[in-house]
Amino acid sequence: MNSKRTQIGYSLSRIKKEIEQIGEYNRKLKLEIASLKSPERLENRAGKEFGLRYPVSKQIVFLP
Repeated sequence: MNSKRTQIGYSLSRIKKEIEQIGEYNRKLKLEIASLKSPERLENRAGKEFGLRYPVSKQIVFLP
């Protein structure tokens, strides 16, 4: 009986540690997503990788 409690205690500790590790990994992933979606990064990538740039005034057409 005592051995079973000890075993369950170890399992519970291991699971709690795993939950903490997964939570930390999740926080890191959310931070990475936020940085990847940042307007500055997207604008920089659009210019460097795709050659995009803001239009000059004569390229803008206003529709009625």
